[in-house]
Amino acid sequence: MTSGRGQLTPRMALVFFVVCLAVLMTWDLVARVNGLFWIRLVLWFVVGFAIGSACHELGHLLCAAIGSIPTRLIVVGHGPLLWRRRFGETWLEVRLLPFSGRVAHYPVVNPRWYGLALSRFGGVLGNVAVICLVAALDAVGAAPRKAGEVLGPIVFAQLCIIVITLVPIWVKSGGTRTPTDGLLLLQMLWQSRDYAAQARAAYATLLSGYSNGSLQPTMTLASSRVLYHVSRMDRTMDEEARHDFREALLRELKGGDLVPEERMLVLDALVTDGLISGDPTVRASLDEWSLQALELGPKLPTLLGSRGAVLVELGRYEAGKALLAPLVAAEQSDSFDPLMSQAFLARAERALGDEEAARRLANAARTAAESIQVTPRVRALLARLETEMQPVKLR
Repeated sequence: MTSGRGQLTPRMALVFFVVCLAVLMTWDLVARVNGLFWIRLVLWFVVGFAIGSACHELGHLLCAAIGSIPTRLIVVGHGPLLWRRRFGETWLEVRLLPFSGRVAHYPVVNPRWYGLALSRFGGVLGNVAVICLVAALDAVGAAPRKAGEVLGPIVFAQLCIIVITLVPIWVKSGGTRTPTDGLLLLQMLWQSRDYAAQARAAYATLLSGYSNGSLQPTMTLASSRVLYHVSRMDRTMDEEARHDFREALLRELKGGDLVPEERMLVLDALVTDGLISGDPTVRASLDEWSLQALELGPKLPTLLGSRGAVLVELGRYEAGKALLAPLVAAEQSDSFDPLMSQAFLARAERALGDEEAARRLANAARTAAESIQVTPRVRALLARLETEMQPVKLR
């Protein structure tokens, strides 16, 4: 039984954990009774590897927090999803096979070499912490006399993980090639300055449409998260990803850490996503989001276009046409904003009875889409528009 979002319910996760523990103890008992020492070694080595994988990723998370590296995702294991939960702005996922993992960060705002190094070396420190804990238990006499049969393989598993992750190579994980921590450490230390400059330049480009002059944004942790979420909006997202995208941006709005240009960007991203996806669950919010954005920038063409598109989407065709027609007449470039204005103005003209103007605008939108290579989601929007443009067949 799952929760409906690809993960086990808490009750089923608990049952799964209990079953795994029972199987582990049963196999250990059978091996011990029959004197199969090597089976016990293998068994506890596997357990140690699972423990080491979890502590490795948690070490990354803790050290990234210490080094001010914003973390968006931590995954323990691979394969089918067992459990998923958000802590702050970081998602934690636990998967079926606990023998690997990964940590993904938001765009780094102001990286320092020691912060990057600490975040990448944090996984090894997590495994070292397990070794130190085992050594401490043995030193104080808290471990039973024969605990070495269990603790020895666990410690050996930590050493194996440390060696594997520090070698700077590419490895295959889940069918894809991924760099080890050692290779990532070298790459991030080498490219940290360029990466930060690229992130700031990308963010300045995103905000340029919401400012009346040149803008040199001072990126914060909130800016880093906004940059990540808005940058991935154009990618094909399933229903769960779109839900996470909207919820994340709404949390940023409620947080109050955004400057006016950032608030306009976030609100416009929510509006644009709702218009492109045609999701009926957000239809009621489009009016509110577009009005809030327009209050912050009442003369900005991109917000006027979004507002006009929302009015058309809500069936207020005359008001939508009044906003979109001047924009379409003024915008001559082949870019995303003119494309959206043409598409929704075509819908308005079609609803108002001007078939010729609607067809001309729809063709212009399709031509613009071909020249700027739009995403599959925008192509789907244009396909819906093309369907609407078909003449009604009379019986």
